[in-house]
Amino acid sequence: MRVRRGPGNPEGVPRWIGSLAIDRTRPVPPARCSIDNEYYEGMDELWWDPAGPAAILHAINRPRVDFYLQALGDLRGRLVLDAGCGGGLVARELAAAGAEVVGVDRSLGSLGVARRAVGPPFRFRPAQGRLERLPFAGGSFDAVVAADVLEHLPDLPAAVAELARVLAPGGSFVFDTVNRTSWSWFTAVFGLEQVLRMVPRGTHDWRLFIRPAELDRLLRGTGLEPVTLTGLAPRIGPGVVVRGLLTRRIDVPTFAAGNGRRASYLGHYRKAPA
Repeated sequence: MRVRRGPGNPEGVPRWIGSLAIDRTRPVPPARCSIDNEYYEGMDELWWDPAGPAAILHAINRPRVDFYLQALGDLRGRLVLDAGCGGGLVARELAAAGAEVVGVDRSLGSLGVARRAVGPPFRFRPAQGRLERLPFAGGSFDAVVAADVLEHLPDLPAAVAELARVLAPGGSFVFDTVNRTSWSWFTAVFGLEQVLRMVPRGTHDWRLFIRPAELDRLLRGTGLEPVTLTGLAPRIGPGVVVRGLLTRRIDVPTFAAGNGRRASYLGHYRKAPA
């Protein structure tokens, strides 16, 4: 697949993709996207199977949690919202670092898994809700974490506004998400879903992936300012990825934070003090 880069195409997006009018600073109408957020309800204990449908989440968990903990500092006694907590992979690490964690998710099944995984002696409270309309008062949390969830939300502006609303002045917002590039389509959608079947089809919709500039615009619009942004990428070269797709066989790679943002990236923003 030959892709031309240039001033109007800095990401090197294929023409058929670039022709799609996508602006994630606006809500994406349901008719213009297709994503299955319901299958999480049936994952149950598979959330914690490193060889199961959450294998990639397990692979990225250590580097992203390390990034979160470094950004957030001492969490002892602090109230942290894990937005879209799923089965508790990130919540457990935050709680182990001393935070009191509130995990919000639309899936009751996932919340049940998280409650069992992040039980005593850790402090964890599950809450059912949607990120577009959070059931919390403004300024409730010392920090907000959004791990692998923003790219699943058609109404990203509403979710970002809510996440900023519940964050206390001076608090930090940290996240990981997927960039909207030709490489992310090739690896995350075509590769992981359609060829390797490492995640169920419909888990992602490339049109919901988020370019850093789009997310930056939304976050700044809610009063959050950037602290740092870095890439999140597998420790394998593009050639290994391509050969793995051709042979339909590839081991789950290890991931590391770094400069490459063409697939996924991590960010830290901060709300201004009162």
